[in-house]
Amino acid sequence: MGLPGDQEGVGSVTSASRDRSTGTVGSPRCSDHMGQRHFLLLFALALSGWSAAQSVAAQSSAGADSDSSASLNLPFPDRTHVSTAGRKGGDVWVPPDVDNEVPAVDPNATCSLDDVLSRAGERVGEFVHNLDRFRATEVIEHQHVDRSGHLHHRETDRFDYLVSITPEPDGLFDIEEYRKGYSGFDEFPDHVDTRGVPTLILIFYPPYSKGFDMQCEGLGRWHGQPAWQVHFEEKRDEINHMCSIQIGGRSWLLRLRGRAWILADSYQVARLETDLEDTVPQIRLRLQHEDIQYAPVYFSQSKVEMWLPSTADLYMDFVGHRFYRRETYTEFQLFSVSAHQVIGSPKPKTPNEK
Repeated sequence: MGLPGDQEGVGSVTSASRDRSTGTVGSPRCSDHMGQRHFLLLFALALSGWSAAQSVAAQSSAGADSDSSASLNLPFPDRTHVSTAGRKGGDVWVPPDVDNEVPAVDPNATCSLDDVLSRAGERVGEFVHNLDRFRATEVIEHQHVDRSGHLHHRETDRFDYLVSITPEPDGLFDIEEYRKGYSGFDEFPDHVDTRGVPTLILIFYPPYSKGFDMQCEGLGRWHGQPAWQVHFEEKRDEINHMCSIQIGGRSWLLRLRGRAWILADSYQVARLETDLEDTVPQIRLRLQHEDIQYAPVYFSQSKVEMWLPSTADLYMDFVGHRFYRRETYTEFQLFSVSAHQVIGSPKPKTPNEK
């Protein structure tokens, strides 16, 4: 699927959003749903060729059709609240739950949550308004995890990756992802397709942030730099959820909670770490932990510096699938909103580089 004005072969990137065939028995997806449109796609997973998922999908509410977009506004299924006391004994391969403990903060620093959210929202607004799409090299490293918590052989895939961000009249965004040469979920390890990492920071963009309860925990550190720690939890009565999981054409809405590190000098979001607020017994989804690190990328031609995702670590356990996956983004190219052309070549900077 080509995009108008694309250069350097980007127009040949094919859309990752495609109809699921009857052979695809499962796909989880994180998205924001309003008016049955996908404004925010955080990640998507697809399971293929695993017969047990058929029975999981069959446990969904009777009478639901097979169209995934139509089922996204279904009520929450029965779910179990996640204990924040810690992981299970076999979860040594997963980082501690975000609510296991609060990282150390400066006892002498006073945090104004309204000010932090306002200024971080401005930075996120600059991100989405200063570009309509960017291109990067995406490397996906995937490792299966056995019941003892041991990681197995690493599978690696590389993609030419493009994100398109289009503003909508209601202030939200239509976000699409493309991977050059992508032809289906079978290309991904374990038939699991992940999407949407670059846009999770929209949690702090005002039209989306209102769906979260937030608390400033204090002034912590990120790579040695002062950073405000903000805890967030998706509201239980919020209808426009950031995340859902799709299996066999059905969707289950998820609630996220987590912590962000927002730099005290620039109010850029430097790190996001999330966990599930509730498990979903119907699909045995009990664990989804994600840790995204951002870094400044400097585009020399346009003299623009933007904070973009550098790495994303994902840990999941659902319907018999247990894995660790790292996504790395490099070689960014920026497309301007006005000119619709590549305006610079990136030169990534380390977090401590001025």
